[in-house]
Amino acid sequence: MRRSDDPSLPMKNLIRGAALLVAVCCAVWLAVLWRWRATGHDMTAEDFVIYLLLLPLVVFGFVLALRWAWRGAVAQQAAAAASPAAAGASPGAAAPGQAVAAEEAQRHATAQLLCAHLLCACADSPQALLAAGQSGQPLPGLDASLQNAEGLPVMSARIPDLPVDAMRAALTSLQRSVRRAGRDAGAVPLTLDDDAPMEPPAEHLQRALAALQAPLMQALQSLQPWHERFADPTNISLLRVLLACPAWWSEGDSALAEAWLRQLLADEGSSGIAPARFVIDCQALGSVELWAEADRRLHSLNRDKRRDLLLLAACHSDLSDDAIAMLESQRRLFSPGQHPKGLIPSEAAAVLVLAPPDWPAAPDAATPPVQLHRPAVMKRDKSIEAAGSVSSQVLAEVLAAALGAAQLQVAEVAAVVCDADQHTPRGTELFGTTLKVLPHLDPAEHLCMTGGVAGHGEAGALMVVATAAVRALADQKPCLGLALGDSHWRLALLARPPQASTP
Repeated sequence: MRRSDDPSLPMKNLIRGAALLVAVCCAVWLAVLWRWRATGHDMTAEDFVIYLLLLPLVVFGFVLALRWAWRGAVAQQAAAAASPAAAGASPGAAAPGQAVAAEEAQRHATAQLLCAHLLCACADSPQALLAAGQSGQPLPGLDASLQNAEGLPVMSARIPDLPVDAMRAALTSLQRSVRRAGRDAGAVPLTLDDDAPMEPPAEHLQRALAALQAPLMQALQSLQPWHERFADPTNISLLRVLLACPAWWSEGDSALAEAWLRQLLADEGSSGIAPARFVIDCQALGSVELWAEADRRLHSLNRDKRRDLLLLAACHSDLSDDAIAMLESQRRLFSPGQHPKGLIPSEAAAVLVLAPPDWPAAPDAATPPVQLHRPAVMKRDKSIEAAGSVSSQVLAEVLAAALGAAQLQVAEVAAVVCDADQHTPRGTELFGTTLKVLPHLDPAEHLCMTGGVAGHGEAGALMVVATAAVRALADQKPCLGLALGDSHWRLALLARPPQASTP
């Protein structure tokens, strides 16, 4: 977070201020001169000083004050609209006082993070990702297999030693059943019989699911302390699973991923939970959109007084010829010479399990789970990758909304974890916000950026929250998670250690 990372910002502000001063002076001078000419006023030296020098300065100061007041009002209104209360509130027949109290309670609701597991090129746990983000190592390198259209190797953040062969075999065995299901549903032509040759599963699908398998199994094993709760026939608790698939995957890719997930969860031996207790949903969701959907579902479960767990899973891989060609056609692929601010292909997977605030603690738990406040989510009006100046206004507003949801003062934020990086405009967006809103934080000590070592993708926001939870637990202080990996969507969320779970 160096102040010299965007040296053009002070100059831009100076030019804008000078332009505004010139415009005000011209307007005042024209009005005064027209008035003098219309009235036949005899001008004196005192008139020149008062009307042509002091008056423009007074008007200029008045315009600056109005602009400052207007921006403050707009930011306050946007923060209120972006707060989770705006999404959760609905008019009802309750008394006004009760409605306001219920709305306020929902706005400040929390969820327990029972467990978090991940796998990316630089880490196999949130603790390892925190260390890698703080040190900025290991950095992506030249990929040994992938090339761009010019035949040159591309930079990538590749996960070593993924069980791709085993995943290819598992997906291949599922392909025909997925085809039959798609044909029965009308998604596959009736003329395509079961014996027709099949294309092998896409490489990016194989690698993404291979990355997801280990974190998913670890998360299921982490639920063993509550095995009896799910085995009790008098208890109606469910494990709701939401898998986010990249939007650019084909329908066949997504269908095959869902079939693989259902088969894995149908094996009661892998989780100790009966398949009937699972509710599985796969959707094409971006990194931040997954958290927005999770927040909506948690709010609905709380409103219905359901005591279910929500398992969030996301995975992606850009490491295939098809993915590289797509990024290159979109002019988004990193190239030191042609596109130095492009994306570096990466792959990652993450799984988080969220529980309602009154979910019972594990019998052998050393400490209670980290508490997560409701996320604040907003969308930029233009892509962060678009040409032109980089605005940090939306990120500042979403940060303010997250602090409001957590009832936290700015000075109480002890650390920030985000998926920004140094080589794209996301770094400029982050620094513009933190220098203005969180000036008390030391970037070397309190800031962790994971984007440069782990890349960006559908698992990005989950990894940010998981790492922020680890930092909050280690420091025993609130930690702010910021997700900037998406080209448009921005997310902010506060993680609190257990003893600081209530303001």
